[in-house]
Formats: sequence, structure tokens, C-alpha cells
Amino acid sequence: MRFLLLFLLSLEILWFVSPASAQLTSGISRPEITEGARSVGYRAAYDPDQNGLAQRIHMEHALTGSIAVRGVIQARKTDSRATDFDYVQGELRWQATPDAARWASGVRLDVRLRDRDRPGQIALHWLNQIQLTDEMRARFSAIASMQTGSGRESGTFLQTRGELSRRLEGGVDIGAEVYNIYGRASDLLPVSQQSHLAGPFVSLPLTTSLTLRTSALVGLTSGSADATFRVFLTHGF
Repeated sequence: MRFLLLFLLSLEILWFVSPASAQLTSGISRPEITEGARSVGYRAAYDPDQNGLAQRIHMEHALTGSIAVRGVIQARKTDSRATDFDYVQGELRWQATPDAARWASGVRLDVRLRDRDRPGQIALHWLNQIQLTDEMRARFSAIASMQTGSGRESGTFLQTRGELSRRLEGGVDIGAEVYNIYGRASDLLPVSQQSHLAGPFVSLPLTTSLTLRTSALVGLTSGSADATFRVFLTHGF
């Protein structure tokens, strides 16, 4: 019940601030998988510069100690529609390294579908996590994607993402994260036209199974959004 109330409160707060286009609701996936673990999540991202809001829900289930699947549905609020379907996505994640490895690694395959002649996407993520100390952790991912379906652009598009975090008392994590989009691999965009977002985040447990994460990202180039504010709620089972 507490999770439902927090979900509805976050939904209403972010819903009324704007009509919108889709924003960055993706995170930086961990490679490690716990067998039998299940979770549901709600995410919202708001871009005040574009007056843009995107919201998504997802469900994840670890099939084994090394394989997990997740389903995602994302919607956005537009000038013409109160709720506009953005995409549905299926994800398959594989942990390649042994459990408790100081440097954990894995891969994730995404398949994204859209409607109304908008292109879909297939993406491959290389996931990495390094336990620097008992309290400090770093994550890094490299992503290669291709568009599919009607209206697609040819070529392979490149991204990287990174995160550095510190664990505090009470299970609270604080840190900084960065999201980089470089464009087509065969013809990278000039740095000024690439998207580079960076900023702080805090993640705190609200209960033993419910976690709240908030972050603020600031654009570092003219090709980036000026700012993006995000709220993630995750309930584990």
C-alpha cells in the first residue's frame, strides 16, 4: 500500500508540471543477477527546457543466477494527448563473471518497438561494475544500437554511461552519473552536437523492499538538454 501511495504521488506531481516529449528514463544497469529476484519499477523524467515528461513502468525477473528478463512500457504526455504511447521494450541480461567478483561484467540485449511509423531499436549493452572499496563502487556501460522498422536511420549508434557511488549508513547511496551519446559510429557528431549529461544522484531505502532514487542531470554541450530531473521507484520481491 505504501508503494502504491508513493507511486500515485510521484505520478501526480510530475504529471501536472508539463505536456511533454520523451525524456531519459534509462539508468546504468548492473551486471550482477540474484537468482529468483523479482522487481517492479516506476520512473519519470522531466525536462523543463522542453517542458517534457516521460514515464515508464517495468517488471524484472531473474530466471537463473546469470540470466534475467525485463519488460518495459513507456508513455509520454504531448501537446495533443494526455497520454501518448512511446514504446514497449523487452530486455535480456546475462551475467558473465562469477558472483562477488570485484570486477563484474555482463551484456544486455534490448528490443524496442514503437507505433505510427516511428522506428524501433535493437541495442547491445556491455555492462561493468567495479567494487573499488567496501563503500565505493563504479559502473560503466557501452551501448551499440541500430534502428528498425519504418523511418529508420541506417548505421550503428554509440553511447556510453558511467556512475560513481558511495554507500553511507542506512543503505543510502550518493554519487554522480554521466550519459553520453556520440551519434553514428561511421560518422561521429562534432563534440558540440553530441549529448553529454552529468549530475548527482541519491538513492535511499524507504522500506526493506522499496527504494527511491532521485537525480538531476545537466547538459554539458549545446547538443544536450539543459537539464533533466528524474525519479525512480523500485519495489523488490
